[in-house]
Amino acid sequence: MKGKRLIVSIGLIAMLAFSNYTVSQGIRDNLSKPVVSAFKVSESELLQVRINARDQISQEYLKENEIKKVGQGLLDKFNIQGELEYENYQQDMLDENKPIYTMDFIEEEDQRKLIISGKDKNNSSVTIILLTYIDKYSNLNKTELIVDITSEKLEEYDKIQSNIKTIFNNMEMNPKINTCIVGTFDGDIENNEKIDIVSEIMVRVGAKKVEEYTQPDIISISAYSPNIDNHIYTGNNKMNLNIAMRHNYTEDKTYIWIATPIIDHGY
Repeated sequence: MKGKRLIVSIGLIAMLAFSNYTVSQGIRDNLSKPVVSAFKVSESELLQVRINARDQISQEYLKENEIKKVGQGLLDKFNIQGELEYENYQQDMLDENKPIYTMDFIEEEDQRKLIISGKDKNNSSVTIILLTYIDKYSNLNKTELIVDITSEKLEEYDKIQSNIKTIFNNMEMNPKINTCIVGTFDGDIENNEKIDIVSEIMVRVGAKKVEEYTQPDIISISAYSPNIDNHIYTGNNKMNLNIAMRHNYTEDKTYIWIATPIIDHGY
């Protein structure tokens, strides 16, 4: 239970920090270079590259047919492959040569959501969320687009990010982008060695520590680097690099997360 509370607390902190996201002036063309370089310094085995983007798509509360129409258009934009899954396609999901995507519509009070999940032409996992709702506090209508792309190839990092920016920009949106590279080491790494790895990463990207959180099996460092062209605020301090390491006892592996500007999911 204590471990679960820790993960929930970290997740809440990340959500609050990300809500105050601020983008520096200029285009973030060099954003990936220091992050990819940081991962290579760790010498860990790549698990996944994860890039998340979101922005408001309109100030309207869309009906079911409207939100599905928008979603249908996004299938081509993000190169979602295959056919829409139905119940009689369950067996076909086992056939790798016959890709399938899902589209789920969820309606709640003052909120409608369309979730599309599939794979693109590069075999990256893509989740698209269209969220339309009435803000009870401002009484304003909003529709947001949230895209999450995961790849197992480090070389796809630049391509995915560039493609996301292009798609959002063509829709006259300027997305908030959060990226995270996840790797693993065999066995349990001692905290002093974790600190050495994190320190070496920070030196490589020219980052200075802003905050630190440590426990017997986890270390999390928030830092700021002028070489990364985006940031959020934690208190009055800028931060744009979040590095965490934690041992997974079930797998007997030590995980490392390197994110900019922040790790936006539990670890």
